[in-house]
Amino acid sequence: MITVRPVQSARDWDDFSAVYRTVYRDDPHALPDEPIDLAILRRPNPELAQERRFQAFVARDGDRPVGRVVAIHDLAFTSYTGESFGFFGFYEAVDDHVVATDLLDAASAWVSVRGLATMAGPFSPSMFYSAGIVVDAQPRLPLIGMPHNPPYYAEQFEKWGLVGMKDFYSYRFDEPYQMFCSDKFARHKQLYERVSARSEITFRRMRYRTLARDTEIIRELYNTTFTDFWGFSPLSRPEMRDLQKMMLPILDPHLTLLAEYQGKPVAFFMGIPDANQAMERAARFRFRWVRDVATLWYVKGPKRTRLMDGVRVDMMLVDKTCPDRSVASQVIVEMWRRIAERGYTRMEGAPVLDDSEWMKGSVLSRVEMGPYRTYRIYSRDLDPA
Repeated sequence: MITVRPVQSARDWDDFSAVYRTVYRDDPHALPDEPIDLAILRRPNPELAQERRFQAFVARDGDRPVGRVVAIHDLAFTSYTGESFGFFGFYEAVDDHVVATDLLDAASAWVSVRGLATMAGPFSPSMFYSAGIVVDAQPRLPLIGMPHNPPYYAEQFEKWGLVGMKDFYSYRFDEPYQMFCSDKFARHKQLYERVSARSEITFRRMRYRTLARDTEIIRELYNTTFTDFWGFSPLSRPEMRDLQKMMLPILDPHLTLLAEYQGKPVAFFMGIPDANQAMERAARFRFRWVRDVATLWYVKGPKRTRLMDGVRVDMMLVDKTCPDRSVASQVIVEMWRRIAERGYTRMEGAPVLDDSEWMKGSVLSRVEMGPYRTYRIYSRDLDPA
């Protein structure tokens, strides 16, 4: 008999975490440990409690945890957009429609009681973290910071009544800088070199000694760049600090690219080493703390590119008021150059929304290629509570 109950005790949180091991026990592409820090839920940032409320649920078959979900009310999002959306996230479930239905019923009831008209997701817990599910038929090792799930999740969602509301993609480039330097791009490279030679754009990386200031620069760029993007709401300082803490251990400072025009920050682009490859290598160790230490050694050690060939690029932020209209192209090419310089041979751009014209116009229109991975966010209108 399936029961779904709110998470309230430490034992409940242990069961919540155990669902991951149950679902992915036989998945050869799953990581040994969850690619999220459950401290986001178990010990949330008190400052963010003013922006986001949530309730976690666990489904049990007898005493065995078989599913989980978190219902989320993002007060900052609803306040900014005026849209009556609640979210669900951190979803995991065994291949059983009764489990899926009961979990989604519980999440939607909580969202509805808060007066919200639509439930969308998965967001874990927001667009700034992991969002959507993979809907590809081809199983792969997950890309760092992006979702991974069994193929039956889409069927579970659709059978409950959720419908796809937004697709986004990753695009893979092998040896991107070498591609740019090839004969096929000779005309573009010549044009780029002429434009950049007379440009006043300069580049620098994020610095540890000025990390707080640089992080605030990035937050301000995000909040001015993405205002027209789907799902946008301003990124707060507490949220930015949480993101910084999560990302800092695996970042390569050389791939945190700040562009300045006459001393003013006008663009940011970030390359994240695909640490999931390192986590996969560390899976052979028995204890979690040993796996964590080994992963960091693989990411930061001298042999890092023997274990990790890839970089995920994200957070391309460009000040629309910058007088130099070539800044986006310069940031992209500079990132490609640095990726090659650091010894990486594969780059994936993700997430790219299906209506993200800047990415399609600036890069993909010149390269004959389709998406490498496809992700989907779902929604359903709810009956009033």
